[in-house]
Amino acid sequence: MKNTIFKKALSNIAYLIVALGYFATSCSEGLLDKQPLNAISENDVFKDATFLQSYVYNAYNGMRPHWSPGTGGFIALTDLAIAQSETHNRASGIREYLEGNINPDNITALTDIWNYQYDYIRRVNIFFENTESSDIDPEALDPMKGEMHFLRAWMYFDLSRHFGGVPLITKSFTLNDASFDVSRNTYDEVAEFVLEECNKAIELLDGTSPSPGKISKAAAMGLKARMLLYMASPLNNPSNEQTKWEAAEAATKAVIDAGFTLHPTYEDLFLQPIKSDETIFAKSFTSETRIPDWGYNYDFWPSGFDARQRLNATQTFVNMFQMTNGEYPYLEDGITVNPASGYDPQNPNVNRDPRYYNAIVYPGAGPFTVNDGSKTTKRLYEYWEDANPNPDNQPPYQNPNQKDPNNGQDLFDFGRDSKTYWVKGLTPFHWRVQTGYTFKKLLDFSGPRASFDYDYNQMVVFMRLAEFYLNYAEIQIALGNEALAREYINKVRKRASVNMPDITSTGAELLREYRNERAVELHLEDARFFDLMRWKAAPGKIDLNPVRGLTKVTMDWTGAQEGDLLGTLHFTYGEITAADPRTPWPGDHYYRFPIPREEIKRSNNSIEQNPGYE
Repeated sequence: MKNTIFKKALSNIAYLIVALGYFATSCSEGLLDKQPLNAISENDVFKDATFLQSYVYNAYNGMRPHWSPGTGGFIALTDLAIAQSETHNRASGIREYLEGNINPDNITALTDIWNYQYDYIRRVNIFFENTESSDIDPEALDPMKGEMHFLRAWMYFDLSRHFGGVPLITKSFTLNDASFDVSRNTYDEVAEFVLEECNKAIELLDGTSPSPGKISKAAAMGLKARMLLYMASPLNNPSNEQTKWEAAEAATKAVIDAGFTLHPTYEDLFLQPIKSDETIFAKSFTSETRIPDWGYNYDFWPSGFDARQRLNATQTFVNMFQMTNGEYPYLEDGITVNPASGYDPQNPNVNRDPRYYNAIVYPGAGPFTVNDGSKTTKRLYEYWEDANPNPDNQPPYQNPNQKDPNNGQDLFDFGRDSKTYWVKGLTPFHWRVQTGYTFKKLLDFSGPRASFDYDYNQMVVFMRLAEFYLNYAEIQIALGNEALAREYINKVRKRASVNMPDITSTGAELLREYRNERAVELHLEDARFFDLMRWKAAPGKIDLNPVRGLTKVTMDWTGAQEGDLLGTLHFTYGEITAADPRTPWPGDHYYRFPIPREEIKRSNNSIEQNPGYE
């Protein structure tokens, strides 16, 4: 495949030392003392254990972060969220996908994962080619080999869940190679290769001391178990072979038995330091490796920054959070209130699953600590200036309390936007919240709203124990062991800071509750879209129609008491007409992405396109 992935020759020295700055300031001996960085040769890199480890660390970037493509990943393609078309950097691809129009010519508008992963696969292949006869002490080299086997497995796993079978390439291409004709391997061949790579990583990493943020034996075990779960899932196991579920069961149980426990609190799982009791593998950030752009805060901050709000949670997702009595607020139609729940649509944010308050920012949420220069203070979500009074509003519309008793700042008359006092968006900080809800889970309120220079506390958690508890429950449902499935679902629900009632359902209702629990627990962790794909459960979810949310929120200050920061909120629910339209599910071919046409051409048509995308 003669394309951008393989254009660089093996002797490209600048490429080989791209990672050295990652740790140069911490090295006081070795090659850095002998010659300047721009004089380091390829041989030096692969002969020095310190430089080589830096090369390996650079390859970690081949693990696509959860926010890619664009902040939020693929969650905006599901029933959990919508993307703001004006601000999302993959908006055109998202729109094409939801309209059923994604094809080999426009797929890169949604994701460039093919090029991205093969670029890093090439870097891993270069590593193995140059360390095959290395003189580096095996005690230092073998763990690095284990890391690289894991990374190559991860990259092929990621490609396989996008495209199915892909070309298995285990050597680097150079500009001198005579042919770039490479055909696709089958999905099963790719999956088996991933398992082989994981087994090599497990063996090579056995006995190494786990270090937060570093690939470990447990991480390799986790990836192996995840691959086996995908192999057993309906998309890849149409005949429902029980042996595939049994293989996934054994591998998942091995992860569960590896010594991890649930962290007692859910709300700080995604902030530094890494919670090594539950977290199997995560990536944190430093001043040398900051989150790209301004990070989650810039894109997820309540009401956005510079009108940049990218993702809104849907009413469908909000309704997934049960009441503290274990009942859903609405019946399955999402419109009819569940009479057993005690839910009040005009007081919707009380007595909810505790994870709700960590997941969603809703009207009346807060107060949050807002680090914003001269305006730094504790504020309610609705603080931002309501500078555009709307004549349609009905009185009373003005807060009788002129000062915030907590900080002495003037209180603004938030009710004056009428149609929605913050959803409609008559001010720069409000106008992107189409559904009335934003995400909270990955925000760092200890830092500034947006800064290129601040080291935020967020992490990317790639694997944690709760996922494997839920994976194990899914496997037990498939194997007919419902009691064991409920036990592991309830383990997640019984986390100390959550402590929700046990589920007791069976049959189809148990499956529904399992999938609901998974959406709540793992949202924004790169799970929902691929879960719907592997379950073949996209209809009604990917093509959610209509998208519902808050269409109107007003505030009544009648009866306000001294010190009240909010009056009485009134909520109106309905269809979000501004959301990108979603057409009916196009068919089973949509469970795989099309391979970019350009890649097929560059392979001299050796790569066969996925069915349905000719």
